[in-house]
Amino acid sequence: MCCKGSSVQASITFYAAERDQGKTTSLFPLIQQLAIQKKRVCGVLALANPEKTVYRLKDLFSQEERLALCEQPIGQGKRIGRFYLDEQAFDWANAQIIRNLEYSQVAIFDEIGRLEIAGEGLARSFRKALDTPGLQVFATVRIPFIEAVLNSFSIPKERVEIKYVGYKE
Repeated sequence: MCCKGSSVQASITFYAAERDQGKTTSLFPLIQQLAIQKKRVCGVLALANPEKTVYRLKDLFSQEERLALCEQPIGQGKRIGRFYLDEQAFDWANAQIIRNLEYSQVAIFDEIGRLEIAGEGLARSFRKALDTPGLQVFATVRIPFIEAVLNSFSIPKERVEIKYVGYKE
């Protein structure tokens, strides 16, 4: 049941954790299970080098990768925190996801955070995925950003299943 004023039509699950607590790693078993089920998947993984100084976006539909964030300057990329951002990599990722949404049953977004809250990064394709009827959307979100993501994308809280990963009690 959807709330009044919401255009969210997809089924949504957040994999939530603090920084460096296994959000991306938690997606690997999900992706394997979806492959076993022969589900058509689009979206991206943000894959880091061991030092977490470089991040590449991996398109789950084509398996292509692009450098997206780096501690060293990338072309004309702007700076966000300690990283330089390649906006062309995010434009490519958004285009790939949007192009493949109509062929997919599942969309994976790793991760939805500060950039997307500000309308950048993967915001365009995430919004399009949320508006896609029957689509299952899985997104990693840092715990401090959950409320801001819900508000920024007008997602009713009751529409989201939140799975906490890497959580130590």
